[in-house]
Amino acid sequence: MTHRSAFSLLAFLLATLTVHGCSSSSPSPEVELAPVVARVQPEASAASITAGDMMGHIEYLASDELQGRDTPSPGLEKAAIYIEQAFSAAGLVPAGDDGSFIQRWTFEETTLIPSETSVEVRVGDATEILEYSTDFFVLPSGDESVTANLAFAGPIDRFLGESPPPMGGGIAVVTTPPSMGMEILMAARNAAAAGAAGLVLILHPEVPADVIGMVAGQIAGAGMPAQAVPTIGVTWATAERLVSGAGYELETLATDAEETGSPIPMEGVAATVRTPRDRQISNPPNVVGLIRGSDPTLSDTYVVLTAHFDHVGIGEANAEGDSIYNGADDDASGTAVLLEVAEAFQSMPRPPARSVVFLAVSGEEKGLLGAAHFAEEPTVPLEGIIANINMDMIGRNAPDTLIAIGQEFTSLGSLAKDIASRHPEIGLTIAPDPDPSEQAFFRSDHLVFVKKDIPAIFFTTWDHEDYHQPSDEAHAIDADKAARVARLAFYMTWQVADDPEPPTWKDGALEEVHAILEDSPF
Repeated sequence: MTHRSAFSLLAFLLATLTVHGCSSSSPSPEVELAPVVARVQPEASAASITAGDMMGHIEYLASDELQGRDTPSPGLEKAAIYIEQAFSAAGLVPAGDDGSFIQRWTFEETTLIPSETSVEVRVGDATEILEYSTDFFVLPSGDESVTANLAFAGPIDRFLGESPPPMGGGIAVVTTPPSMGMEILMAARNAAAAGAAGLVLILHPEVPADVIGMVAGQIAGAGMPAQAVPTIGVTWATAERLVSGAGYELETLATDAEETGSPIPMEGVAATVRTPRDRQISNPPNVVGLIRGSDPTLSDTYVVLTAHFDHVGIGEANAEGDSIYNGADDDASGTAVLLEVAEAFQSMPRPPARSVVFLAVSGEEKGLLGAAHFAEEPTVPLEGIIANINMDMIGRNAPDTLIAIGQEFTSLGSLAKDIASRHPEIGLTIAPDPDPSEQAFFRSDHLVFVKKDIPAIFFTTWDHEDYHQPSDEAHAIDADKAARVARLAFYMTWQVADDPEPPTWKDGALEEVHAILEDSPF
């Protein structure tokens, strides 16, 4: 989208002319005049990003009509058409497959068959069959049926350190704290490395029983990828009942495991975990648009602005009977940023020096799959991508705060703070990661670029009580804040794309990231 004004044309003509003196004795030396480049003031274009426009995009993308935008689904396809039309209206060049805005990728979807999913516990001659989503939840592995003896290994921390206890093919049983996150995935991986056939999580007594059904529904909605071993969660009360049938007491087992430091085999107690699944193949869409850079050399380098437009679809109904998980903040809000930033670029007097890729991806909730496909099959040269700016959940919480995840690793963090300082009218403070233990830098679409050693930053306004709930609706969005975040993203994208110097990793940061990735469940 190139704009050639009369002013820039005049500068071009002047650059091709020579100036001759009027002396008859000797000619003046030839002087070549360099082109005059207009100083761009992006403030007027930033002002085109309004709360009303942001809310309009979010309200449609998070409407019941789109049924939660699951990957794949008809609602996801409707969202892709909407984004495609918005990109086209903003003057972006199609940068998907075959001259279109759409890039499709192959998704093999595996879903549990709930009626056939079970855990069967045998104590001597007695057998108890646990019911999925009522008595337990499960993160399945590649094996649809696993049978092994149980061994009590103590707290889950035993599988979070560098020396997990050897399991000898048994199913490890561990206790957990009141709150758990991604540590579960790491524990499953380490348990498998220690020779475990499976992992049973005994939830803390403070965790209510209805959490089992909620977690089972979220796992089904998120399409959790297969773990190294099947990982089962049961309530404390269920675990007490099962071990008492074998003549054990949980408190005694915990004490003994603490004293010995080794797993305690539970004699005569075995379990069979069955996780049968359906498999379907589909081809969900990414939507990709491009602004071609204005510099003859730098236009072959790219800044990629990303957001995911999928969510988790239809799931378990809440107390109000709402079963549509609309995903207004997660991540209709980030997608709206892409659309508004693209429109703001259209009103600039010239494109930036570098090219800008606007990448709306699907499959984030299934494991960053759409973004991963773009990183492996990019529609622009991967070696030309110099930065990724990712937007995920940017419309909630404190009105004056934007969290920049990963700011400590690259020069993009300092740039974000500088832009916020130079534009106090935006009213945003760039805040650090509020909980590094959650490893948020390794949990959204920018990760696929980080894995390619490309500097990246992840903007978010963080978690809230409506995360992955039907209550994540458009009316809860702070539209004014979302618009201010979008303006900052516009300034940031413009500056990175127009700067002759690309972003860089800080000293030692890339090595640190590699080390974290090596130890991470991601």
